[in-house]
Amino acid sequence: MSRFFIPAVLVGLVSGLGLGLIGGIVARSPETHANVRPAGYDRTAVGYVGEVAPFEGFGLAGARVDDGADPIARGRGLFLATGCAACHGLAAQGGAVGPRLDLEEIFREDFGPIVRSGPGGMPAFTDATLSDVDLEAIYGYLKAAAQATATP
Repeated sequence: MSRFFIPAVLVGLVSGLGLGLIGGIVARSPETHANVRPAGYDRTAVGYVGEVAPFEGFGLAGARVDDGADPIARGRGLFLATGCAACHGLAAQGGAVGPRLDLEEIFREDFGPIVRSGPGGMPAFTDATLSDVDLEAIYGYLKAAAQATATP
């Protein structure tokens, strides 16, 4: 063995590895894939912090309540659709934010003005958001839910 054999092998090995890596990178480059258009590589747009991007997807369905339903079911639908359950719980038992709605303490004639004024941190629901008929339906649902939880 000559003294040039080991360095020649190392040079050949390093050259082969380098050539193999370069060949692998070129073979796996974006230009070799099917996502290339004539204009260039098709990538997702880059977003930057603080930049406002318009929503381009489809929106959520609007809250709709069946007007032909019985008043209790309609009241439940309105209670859920207007976001009351998010604060007061599904059956008005109280939630993380809103208190328990005790209908023994809230009379029917007081319910509307309370909802319209929005006491504490509660939003005020004007007649444009909830009509008087809607409030009656919600009150009926809450009354039925209170009776259902009180009766074993």
